Amino acid sequence: MKKYILEWADEFDRAGKPDPQKWNYDVGQKKWGNGELQYYTAGDNADVRDSQLLIRGVIEPYLDAPYSSARLTTYERKHFQYGRIAVSAKLPSAKGSWPAIWMMPTDKKAGIPWPLCGEIDIMEHVTTHFGTIHVSLHTDLYNHVKRTQRTHFEPVEGITTGFHEYAMDWTPEYIEFFVDGKSFQKYEKNAPGYEAGERGWPFDKPYYLILNLAIGGTWGGAIDPAQYPAEFAIDYVRYYRIEE
Repeated sequence: MKKYILEWADEFDRAGKPDPQKWNYDVGQKKWGNGELQYYTAGDNADVRDSQLLIRGVIEPYLDAPYSSARLTTYERKHFQYGRIAVSAKLPSAKGSWPAIWMMPTDKKAGIPWPLCGEIDIMEHVTTHFGTIHVSLHTDLYNHVKRTQRTHFEPVEGITTGFHEYAMDWTPEYIEFFVDGKSFQKYEKNAPGYEAGERGWPFDKPYYLILNLAIGGTWGGAIDPAQYPAEFAIDYVRYYRIEE
């Protein structure tokens, strides 16, 4: 039987800006990989209120970008290798919003290119698939550009009206996804027909966590400015060591 030992968390119990000892920001307006145009600010679009982290997407010019949002990461604050990541969140309903809970490896920052570096998507939601979350593993051999990624769509009721816990168990043998404590998808390293080396399973190394709200782009889709500002609310982020 699995045993979960809490080792790191943010319960967002201090009002103001996110704790700088736990969170960094990706900043700027770049080609973020999917054609979004938001400017990710260094904290202007992220606040802690009423024990919740609120990431806010705003449709108005910010510097030379048409809209703004925030992308928080634990890079150089907390890195993870195996264990359970659990995030309780309420997702925005604004058309074109694209909240995500995901992970990238630290070696991506050192120059290892995507998708060779790997990517773990714990939860993504776009309003073109309203009420359905997406989980994915991206690798050099199996990724969305090649349409070979390991991916799953899971319907979840009430994701824009209440909080749900999105979680991942990560071990040397498998990655398993959960919503509200219920397992709905499991990917095994040594699954038949899949390459288990670095090109097929680059998940045996440190990763950092990312929380962001993208807007529009090739997957977020059309935007309705009248539905903004939009908020991606996070109640807690918890990391557990797993003993089996």
